[in-house]
Amino acid sequence: METALLFSDVPTNWPICFQTGCPLAANCLRHHAAQLAPADLRHHECVLPGARTADGCHSFVEDKPVRLARGMKRLLPRITSEKGMALRQQLYNLFGSTSQFYRYRRGRWPIPPALQARVVALLHKYGYKTDQPFDEYTDGYYFGQNG
Repeated sequence: METALLFSDVPTNWPICFQTGCPLAANCLRHHAAQLAPADLRHHECVLPGARTADGCHSFVEDKPVRLARGMKRLLPRITSEKGMALRQQLYNLFGSTSQFYRYRRGRWPIPPALQARVVALLHKYGYKTDQPFDEYTDGYYFGQNG
């Protein structure tokens, strides 16, 4: 999976790291993003030196593309019956709230692999036998919805 990171892909509220001499820098997405910052950039969220400890870094994110899913518009029409109400509630809880679920459902936010697996496991628990309930898949970097 070869996916080039562009600085335009980095959310403005996602902290980047300019720290030099960090032993984790070569594999850190935050450091990679900082290296791509345009010369005229004047303000951006940054990781502070206190994030790095003797054990590692609290802000470290591996610089590795992942398989992201977007959208679940085909999913909800298939969920019916009384058990469907319980499943829907668990999906809302899994995504944090009803409104956040619908942001993911519409494809506004990418769904990282760990969350994809939890959705599939929940569907299987309720008897829905699908391993690909998402509308589309792309390879890219996951920044999280809020950094």
